[in-house]
Amino acid sequence: MEILTALIVGLATGVFITWFPGMLNMQAVATSVRVGRSKAYQFSTGMAVIIGAQAAIAVLFADLIGSHPGLMPALKQWAVPILFVLAIGFTVKGFRARAARKARREIAYTGTPFWRGIMMSTMNVLNIPFIFAIAGFLMAGGWLSRGYYPRLFFVPGTALGAWSIFLGYARLGDWIDRNAGFLTRNINFFLGGLLVVLAVVQGVRVL
Repeated sequence: MEILTALIVGLATGVFITWFPGMLNMQAVATSVRVGRSKAYQFSTGMAVIIGAQAAIAVLFADLIGSHPGLMPALKQWAVPILFVLAIGFTVKGFRARAARKARREIAYTGTPFWRGIMMSTMNVLNIPFIFAIAGFLMAGGWLSRGYYPRLFFVPGTALGAWSIFLGYARLGDWIDRNAGFLTRNINFFLGGLLVVLAVVQGVRVL
């Protein structure tokens, strides 16, 4: 029963951390619009795999993280420059995409969607302390057992929950594009601005 509960709360955790439009799910939308649903699904799978790995770090090594209190502040500090670098990257992509539209040419999609998803999700290191905090709350409330196997099954649950949300965004990519055309045309600028805000907020929290 504890294992089933762990799987269910893992699913809920994965949905919770990804349902709101953010860097990862909006990239699933952009990939779907640009190169089709099939590649967007592969991209989403890559992102979900890393979220599973991050969940594993957060819950399976919870005792190690708890016994080394300096690890979490270090992760949060590293997140700030990473977020700024990503913001610059997305902004540059936005200007390139705008120039390509004006020139009526398409920027080539390079790389395998799955590995692009892996790389994109890896950069979102804030998921680790976020999942750690959620798992800590669940364990304190008795929703998630501290036993090894329940925590182990929490990991694929979190990955599957996130995957379902990413697939939903990818599946609705064309609909989102039709109904929020301005947003999808300027998705890189939106993500760049969002990442700047996140970097500033995270920087203030670290200080």
